Amino acid sequence: MLDLDDIFISTKFNITTNQIIQLKDMIFEWIANGVTGAVIIGRPRIGKTTAMIEISAKLKEKYGKDLPIFTYNVTNHIPRDKAFYSDLLKMVGHPLSERGTVTALKERLINTLAASACASRCRRIVLFIDEAYHLADKELQWLMDIYNHLYIRDIHLTVFLIGTEELKVKKQALIMSRQHQITGRFMTEEYSFHGIQSVKDLTICLSNFDMNYRLSENNQIIFTKEFFPEAYADGHRLSKASQLIMEVFEQNMKEIGIPESSEIPMQYFMNTVKYCFKKYGIHGKGIYFPDKAAWDDALKHSGYLAAERMYYDV
Repeated sequence: MLDLDDIFISTKFNITTNQIIQLKDMIFEWIANGVTGAVIIGRPRIGKTTAMIEISAKLKEKYGKDLPIFTYNVTNHIPRDKAFYSDLLKMVGHPLSERGTVTALKERLINTLAASACASRCRRIVLFIDEAYHLADKELQWLMDIYNHLYIRDIHLTVFLIGTEELKVKKQALIMSRQHQITGRFMTEEYSFHGIQSVKDLTICLSNFDMNYRLSENNQIIFTKEFFPEAYADGHRLSKASQLIMEVFEQNMKEIGIPESSEIPMQYFMNTVKYCFKKYGIHGKGIYFPDKAAWDDALKHSGYLAAERMYYDV
């Protein structure tokens, strides 16, 4: 029996979404056009980190060693220069990430980034920074200093700052304080990333469960077939139930007073699907195929309603 909890929480389990496809196309365009930085903003739990992981992988597929790509996850912290350079050295995999003075760490980081770029054809580096709203102004200035040192060596750094609406507030504060040297480098473009907003979005998400999904090198699965085998054999697919499932979400939104224009966070969509598989699939109640009542029950056990009440204060 499949352990869905282990599968769904794994960073290796990524499903294609309409939002990821659109953001991927935008990032590929930015890189092709030489954009130096952009902010990607979205509410919590809609899949921004998953998108970052998926798009990083797609970039590596396209460019290979010709485009070094690094990801840096920022947590709430007290900004210190030594810790900043040390964390970035850990990000690039340097064995001496904590030894030496601030100046030594900084030079080691710049030299390591430069070496990775010079070993490639493009002489470019892409850096994804997740939860970037945690970065203090002085840390953005240190990042700008790294950018300038690399630029002098004819190496171009592109930085994608990813975070919640707090990141947009930070950008506006930097503009108001006339710190254009930061916004002009790392915040020239802005992109709003969303959760599920339409039946089309939902259909694309659900179609992942109707097709072969590679769990490992020697293990593939079609989730719909695994959990509802008779219905799958008769031609039923989860993606064909997208209108029904959207109606269930919208009905519950209306009942608790969530705005009709709100988006469905990916975390709770995935929780809903997982609960439906486990409770109503062949290893649970073994129903033929999920109906409206099953999806409603799954949604109510997904954590979605409690989270949305808190988010919208209703």
